[in-house]
Amino acid sequence: MREHIRTLSRGKLALILAVVAVMSFAGAVHAYEEHIVQPGETLSQIARQYGTSVESLQELNGLPDANYVWYGQRLLVDTEETAAPARHREEAFQTYTVQPGDTLFRLAGKHGISLTRLMTINGFTSEEWLSLGQELLVPHALAPAPQPVSSVSDVQAATPIPEMQPGRTRLAVHTVQAGESLSDIAGRYGVNPGALARLNGLQNSSIPEPGRTLRMPSANSLELLEGMSHRLDRASYPTLTERWVEVDLNEQMAIAYEGARPVRAFVISSGVGNSPTVTGTYRIWVKIAMQDMRGGSRAAGDSYHVTEVKNVQYFFEDYAFHGTYWHSNFGTPMSRGCINLTEDDAEWLFDWASPFMYDDSDDGWMFSTDVNPGTLVLIHD
Repeated sequence: MREHIRTLSRGKLALILAVVAVMSFAGAVHAYEEHIVQPGETLSQIARQYGTSVESLQELNGLPDANYVWYGQRLLVDTEETAAPARHREEAFQTYTVQPGDTLFRLAGKHGISLTRLMTINGFTSEEWLSLGQELLVPHALAPAPQPVSSVSDVQAATPIPEMQPGRTRLAVHTVQAGESLSDIAGRYGVNPGALARLNGLQNSSIPEPGRTLRMPSANSLELLEGMSHRLDRASYPTLTERWVEVDLNEQMAIAYEGARPVRAFVISSGVGNSPTVTGTYRIWVKIAMQDMRGGSRAAGDSYHVTEVKNVQYFFEDYAFHGTYWHSNFGTPMSRGCINLTEDDAEWLFDWASPFMYDDSDDGWMFSTDVNPGTLVLIHD
């Protein structure tokens, strides 16, 4: 019994010392405000809200990963270190007066931010009904207007191909050295291995013979169009006045157009086996900078869970364009129905296609609306 009492006494002493230490720390530094993380919030959003930095929040709260906070997590904010939150919010946003027909969803799309971001800015924890005359905080600028495009009479030919060295932004040729694989060479020049193989008439997994000269894809890879056995007839284009994306499943190619003019080509991986990619004409209906993906069935042995998939753009139900880091076999069907792109290609397409994001740091769901519609997507065999 005496030993048990001693244990409790030591425990109480430790607790008292801990409390005293926390009180001393708090008194020695500054006053703190507590922030409870809301659904969809990121550390960078919280930092901007309080006029502080991500690094400060990390250090104060002992956060090892700046990209990970969870709903309900309690964070301390040094109120003496930060600028006044109200002044920061006034500098970053403007006041909007609710008009007839406005909803949070429509206003988020109109101003090029996600619904989650708009709710966070205005302190909503759930999507609420708005009342006429109600004042909300919205970004100073509306979502960027779709870029005008000019129709051209014919598909423009690719530009001539000059030589370059690794690390340059111009085009290149490369002489294969002993032991080099296509993936090695593609990595050295920062190009899609599938595009490199396609441009040189090789299989994606082949090992080219030493001494062979390989032509390097350009930044926009439009020279890949020269090798396509069949191009979509211009009369079948879904538009001549706006941006759109063609996906040719037979060629395993995607092409970004402005009107009738191709501006970038991608070697892709589409659906395979029992999970083919849908065909038809669609519009991107929602996009998100990063998400986890899971699906399939454990019973059937085809379940999957992929984390941190970047630059995801859904064009029909759960079919999407997205970056892919788990394989590099582009040019061959590999997916569960989505359009796999390299991470660089997916990032370019995410920034180019609508609905447009007002703020690059917004990592919430961005939905297509009438004022910020999604880019057209045409998929065919």
